[in-house]
Amino acid sequence: MKTKKSMSKLILILTVAALAAAGCTSGNKNGTPTAAPSGSGGSMVGENAEKPLVKYKYLIRGITKPTSSTEDEIGQLIKEKFNVEFEFIPYNESNYEKAQLMLAANDWGDIDIVTTGLDDITKKYIQAGVFLKLDDYKDLLPNFFDYEKDVIPYWRTFDENNGDLYVWQAGPDQQQLTSEPLDIVTRVDVLEGLGWPQLDTTDDYIEFLRNAMKKFPESLGKKSIGMINFWGEPIGPLLATYLPRHSGYQHVYKTTGLVDVEAKKFVSLPGHPYTKETFKFWNTLYREGLMDKEAWTDKFPEFQKKWESGVALTANFAKWMVPDKNAKMEQLGHPEMQYIVTPIRLSIAKNEGKNVRYELTNSLRPDETTGILKTAKNPERLLEVINFMASKEMTIRLGWGVEGRDYVVKDGVRVPTEEYVQIVKSGDPDKVLQKRFGIGYATMFPIRYIAVGDDGQHNMASSDSRYLMAVATETQKKAYQAYGWDTMLDAWHNNPNFKLESFDITPYIVASNIAPSQSEAKIEEKIIQLMNKQIPLIITAKNDAEFENHYNETVSKADELGLQKIIDKYNEQLQNFSSRIEELSNR
Repeated sequence: MKTKKSMSKLILILTVAALAAAGCTSGNKNGTPTAAPSGSGGSMVGENAEKPLVKYKYLIRGITKPTSSTEDEIGQLIKEKFNVEFEFIPYNESNYEKAQLMLAANDWGDIDIVTTGLDDITKKYIQAGVFLKLDDYKDLLPNFFDYEKDVIPYWRTFDENNGDLYVWQAGPDQQQLTSEPLDIVTRVDVLEGLGWPQLDTTDDYIEFLRNAMKKFPESLGKKSIGMINFWGEPIGPLLATYLPRHSGYQHVYKTTGLVDVEAKKFVSLPGHPYTKETFKFWNTLYREGLMDKEAWTDKFPEFQKKWESGVALTANFAKWMVPDKNAKMEQLGHPEMQYIVTPIRLSIAKNEGKNVRYELTNSLRPDETTGILKTAKNPERLLEVINFMASKEMTIRLGWGVEGRDYVVKDGVRVPTEEYVQIVKSGDPDKVLQKRFGIGYATMFPIRYIAVGDDGQHNMASSDSRYLMAVATETQKKAYQAYGWDTMLDAWHNNPNFKLESFDITPYIVASNIAPSQSEAKIEEKIIQLMNKQIPLIITAKNDAEFENHYNETVSKADELGLQKIIDKYNEQLQNFSSRIEELSNR
């Protein structure tokens, strides 16, 4: 899950104003393109004004009241061109929890578009026959089928019987190589106060946090917290297993198996020594008071509140929030307490000489999978909008903004304007960026917002290192200089402790998706439920004996439930991956 990543819906809503950067498509000052995307089948602005107004509803987490798409420039463009509006409806659960609840009740109210959030949920929706089959509307979707042709075969794998197309995703995911990976966010004044320590392994971080809590026991008059997490979210147990993917292995967003990259196969996650070392790291932080005691109850709102109060010396995983939180520190009058992202890997990897980090690229994006319900009113009108949005022009408009206002092109490269940079650095108190970019569109529409474009630049400004350096604060630049980094990416791309290599995890993601109709699916579900229950117990163990007891019990029960059958199934499906994708590519 992109938990990035996994997490995605909530992340998009809470960060779009601070993270989305200024744009690409040639247009006027209001953000309206001067021409429709090529092949849009489409009319120029205003041609559809005579058609009756249609409103579609979509769930958004992170807003407090229903919001209309006409409150932002993108929605205004869609309204003017197609006479279509979107109403964003707030909800509190994770996207996959909400999708699962609605499916179980067979009740979606008047919602028209659903983001499922997990591959298993996506397959259940397709199996239940509640999503619109997009193949039946190819004549309305020429842009879509062309723009997404490289990833559509992967999306077809969700229909285990016929390979029909029912959903789209936000991928391909190519953001981990153009911006900082999802490691540890660390406060700069703490790094400086401790003499700019070289942080590499989990052992380094334990020592760093011990010293940091001694030197910085309070922050802005409150007790400091060594590390904050948002493991109270349903994806918490999953996130707690991610460190092996920084340490020579890779992860398929499940608590069942790891990818042994060098052996090109799946191996057990629960019983793997790198998993145990991961749990031991978190347990050490927890037992020594270096990690927030409320890590397993804090959801994202509580996590954010603590971060914004200035008490966190480090934050796990949530690197996308750095520009916003740095702006908050500036507003508090303490820019020295701003943050940078620092790399982390397991000490066992260093000790075993496994000095390569495989950073993923992925043609799939499970947590941002979206489909149209069969009950959607006037689906043809909605599909016209989807076809319009599925274009390079609209992708850049949503990812970068309007040329001349939000960005300029220099030597063929998009660069944010000074005005845009200042809005980001200010924290955008007037929500200017939300008005320009809107909310929810990046997941609701197939716009490849986390991919690198054919021009070699990332489609989303916030994932572009040149943009990130443009909006970097003086405090961040000071830290980069202290560590000898020309850009923040040097911490990974030019790290003397390990080599960074790109790794396409797509075949493994596809191979780890077991059809709900197969017997192994029930076994997998039981093992994941077990892991969700046991991982918090392991990490919060009070002593070594309790830790070993919980860990060994977990591994034993997973084995008893049939974990090896699951790993064998993954590897079997991996062998059939190429032929299956070739077959679906010919649809």
